Amino acid sequence: MKTKIYVTPKKNKIVHMTNTTIKAVGLLFSSTFLYGCLHAQNYTLSSPQSILDEKEIAAGVLRLNVDILKDDIRYAVEYKGQPAILASPLGMVVDNQNLASDVTILNVKDTQHDETYKSRGNHEFNRDHYIGKTFELKHNPTGQVFYLDTRVYPNGIAIRYRLEAKESRAIYDDKTTFQFPQGTKVWYSSGPFQYDWLQQYQHRDLAKIEGELLAPPPTFLLPNGVYASITESNLFNFHGAVLFGTKANQVKFGFVENKGHVVTGAKIGLPSSQYWHEKVTGLPWIAKPNTDSNEIVSPWRVLTISPDLNGLVNNDMVSNVADKPDPKLFPKGMETEWIHPSRSIFTWLREGGEERLSVETHKKYIDDSPALNIKSLVIDDGWEKWGSEKGSTKNKWQLLQEVTDYATAKGIDIWVWRPVAPRYGNGSDIGLNLPSERRAFMRKCAEIGVKGLKIDFFHTENEYTVNLMEDILIDAAKEKLMVIFHGVNKPTGDSRTYPNLLAKEAVRGLETVGGENSWAPGPPWPYHNTVIPFTRWLAGPADYTLLNFRAFWPGGTSYVHQLASMYIMTSPFLMFAADIEDLQSSPARSFIESVPVEWDKTIVLPQSTIGELAAFARRKDDLWYLSVLHGEGVRSETFSLDFLPKGKYKMELIQDNPDDAKKIIIKASVVTSKSNIKYDFISGGGLVARFIRQ
Repeated sequence: MKTKIYVTPKKNKIVHMTNTTIKAVGLLFSSTFLYGCLHAQNYTLSSPQSILDEKEIAAGVLRLNVDILKDDIRYAVEYKGQPAILASPLGMVVDNQNLASDVTILNVKDTQHDETYKSRGNHEFNRDHYIGKTFELKHNPTGQVFYLDTRVYPNGIAIRYRLEAKESRAIYDDKTTFQFPQGTKVWYSSGPFQYDWLQQYQHRDLAKIEGELLAPPPTFLLPNGVYASITESNLFNFHGAVLFGTKANQVKFGFVENKGHVVTGAKIGLPSSQYWHEKVTGLPWIAKPNTDSNEIVSPWRVLTISPDLNGLVNNDMVSNVADKPDPKLFPKGMETEWIHPSRSIFTWLREGGEERLSVETHKKYIDDSPALNIKSLVIDDGWEKWGSEKGSTKNKWQLLQEVTDYATAKGIDIWVWRPVAPRYGNGSDIGLNLPSERRAFMRKCAEIGVKGLKIDFFHTENEYTVNLMEDILIDAAKEKLMVIFHGVNKPTGDSRTYPNLLAKEAVRGLETVGGENSWAPGPPWPYHNTVIPFTRWLAGPADYTLLNFRAFWPGGTSYVHQLASMYIMTSPFLMFAADIEDLQSSPARSFIESVPVEWDKTIVLPQSTIGELAAFARRKDDLWYLSVLHGEGVRSETFSLDFLPKGKYKMELIQDNPDDAKKIIIKASVVTSKSNIKYDFISGGGLVARFIRQ
């Protein structure tokens, strides 16, 4: 029997132990973790039973092992007694120095937290509870002091770095790496700028991932059936990251920029078309200390883990590790009275050419919205030209005031679109990156009665852009304006810190229909739509611009598939893209006008398979819904209604017409929690059911 040699931190002496005695003294043991060596400092963190509820205990204990070695810092993760992440590096390369090499441990501090806070989205409340350790370390060659913060949650881990610094530093690399077990599968988008239009989701064996770029959050399926996802959270005053496949079964964090910004020197905005999807890697990034401290603080690197897709979708870690809202800006947090999640609509994808952007069209939408229970109208790109027509006696602001007053009288909130920076080929736009212009624009909107802003065309995730987004949210909050970001990076928990941020686009939605073979490449829509609920949506709500039954009908999907998407691709700002006449005349109108924008409970049903089937049961108040998106091909499934509480329910069921994908069949029956739904799916089909207690 082989003997391993460790240094125990508490006793600071060499101990000779067999594998059996390692377990006996409480050190985490598996083949994953036996990489320690002489002079290693080993620390193990486990989710403590005292702060876990019964479901979390049943899901299994998660353990994080950290080794401070002579020339490296490494970690590993074990879940339910099996390796989830094998021994992998940590650290950052700052000013061309690997801070993880040759360090002295100055201090190790234990941390623990448990609170419940009001949330938005899929839950009434989030429970934020973890144990952790903060390692205070000194890089001996340079004397640089830095901190490694670690947290262990019941369903994942979070790691970040803090550097003592009084001035900017150059970040050459982030060494945070994830080595998965052999046989792991992954679903991911390969485009760094997937937060604009490029979302070429694909399914790969992780052994064949070398040289690939994975846009966060990718989703992994381990050989033992456990799911995992990786992203970042609390991204402020730092550059956003992607993941790179560095070798078989291994991904690491790294940085990328749009070539257009590198070539032109632009810091933000939509570059010329030849650079839309061109990337540049290997550049050092400048990081600045936070203004309230002498520290450079990285985002949290978040790994979530679950035994099934239900746990993965219901994971709150991305929000939990984000900063709390500033009580001066948001005294009531998520319940701040001027923040109104709502069903929304815009005219951008409406048929009718330029008339779709006219004052008259918007007034018609205002007239028709209340009956559909639509509470918000976005006036999109084009309103800036109002008043420029020959013979017009009013300017754009006067006409916006007219439309806003008209909407306010009918209980409709007006939102206004604006590019964040001057657009290529359009020199008339003034960028919101100019503080005086930004604040004057927001003040004018607030005075007119506008309630929200749709800010577009960020198209990068560098530190400048990240800081600008925060400045926009702060200035908007001061004017009591809600915000959605379009043409932008993935959510990073920022909607918790700034509750006036209702959604980020960061998705290949219906605006891209027609560009599949050119500027918006991607897989067939049925596949795409059954992947993103388990990848992109894990980061936070998206602005998919749901429902379109004319020119922007997503190919290969049925009418019911689109209806089901409302109940799966959820958002606090749920935007309909269809012509309002189509919503009014829809035989499923009652489902459209009653779809919730926030949910009390979400259950991902076990039939769900990434890329093939997304099946969700959701509850709002005492109403339950079942929604299913089906991918390509045909299949038969049986769904148990055991998610329903005891009692009898009227079930209103919308199903596909097998002879015409653009028609639906509506049925009604009485069911209980012991009932089943047997269903034959057409390719790209769907299913929607509503359950009303009798």
